[in-house]
Amino acid sequence: MAVTPVGSATWRDASYKTIRLAHSLQLRPFSTLPSTETSQGKIKQQDEKTQRKETTGPQPTPPPFHRDLIASSCNAYARDYMRETRSSVFILRQALWETDRHIQRLQKERDILERSHANTRRDMLTNNETLQLRSTRPMTERYPDKVDALLQEERNGLLDLKRHTERQLHEISRQLKVLYSHRQKLSEFCKEKGRVLDIISENARPQSHGQKTPGGSTLLGPENKDCQAAMKDARSTRENFRKTQPPNWQKPLDCAELKDSVTQGLRKKAEESSHIRDDVTLALGNVKNIIQRQQRLYQEMEGSYQLQLGPESSLDLSVRERLDRPLVRILQRHPGTQLPESTLICQGSASLEQSLGKARDQLGSLHVAQMKLQEDQDNKLWGERIDRAAARLRTKSTKGQRERLCL
Repeated sequence: MAVTPVGSATWRDASYKTIRLAHSLQLRPFSTLPSTETSQGKIKQQDEKTQRKETTGPQPTPPPFHRDLIASSCNAYARDYMRETRSSVFILRQALWETDRHIQRLQKERDILERSHANTRRDMLTNNETLQLRSTRPMTERYPDKVDALLQEERNGLLDLKRHTERQLHEISRQLKVLYSHRQKLSEFCKEKGRVLDIISENARPQSHGQKTPGGSTLLGPENKDCQAAMKDARSTRENFRKTQPPNWQKPLDCAELKDSVTQGLRKKAEESSHIRDDVTLALGNVKNIIQRQQRLYQEMEGSYQLQLGPESSLDLSVRERLDRPLVRILQRHPGTQLPESTLICQGSASLEQSLGKARDQLGSLHVAQMKLQEDQDNKLWGERIDRAAARLRTKSTKGQRERLCL
């Protein structure tokens, strides 16, 4: 049950007003003590009040420990500033580390591309040397073949790969220059902000156990627009470079396959030359046997022809039978009994002479064929040796175990 007051409200309010006045007078001398909020915020509030030069009333009398209180507040502000600076340095170093890692990746790609470019130039030199070496073949071995087409295709592919690698190297050099400038800026900011961390013996991480880091680094806020701009530019640059197309590594593989196909083609051409040379050698042996048989037959036919001609004089002792022998003279006593012996002898001699002429022509043709086969055999041997030498040159060039060819 509520108790109804008896006294008047004015009388009661006057008493409580006196109580509140006494209470305020009791607390006023100690109003300069630090509150529960951070000393850094207190100092900032005091700075703002000093700049505004606003006075809300008579200043209270400072306590006896005023100097110690100010030193403690300034030390707390310095520690908070260094803690936030350390957090900023950590973020800057992280951005610097990411930039360095991207630079290292680009440097590795550049080294790979430089080696690929050097290998491409070496392969182009090997291609030219192969063409020069094959140009020393005999004229009969210079007919266009698949190896020539493969060599031309390899040359075109190497030229395309060389231009592609040079474009990639130029692009990587441009990206590295941009990243070097960003790294230089970030490094300078790290050094500048690290100058206030010389006397701090705490961990370099932004937070440590038992210690609270102020939320939101003020050093990366509006007061440090240069740092924010540098990190933002570095991050955007890395993202843009990461989205760019990497080098097309399939082209070196295709060129390697084409180079192997050229080497295999040279070996196959050498094997074909070897097989054809074996066939030419067999044909040359058969032609030599035929020439020997034809020469023996020609000599026998020539001796028979000489015998058919008979002696040069009737006084020759080797004359066996004469056309005016007694038997023929007795037979010729009757008219119309002429023997065709002389006519047949003349016809046989003429036919034998004609056969000797054909045999001489055939021997001449056989000798010409023998010379051509011998020349073709030598040319095939030289072509085989040159193709095998070109294949060995390309194999050693791939392994890097040879000197350059000098022709």
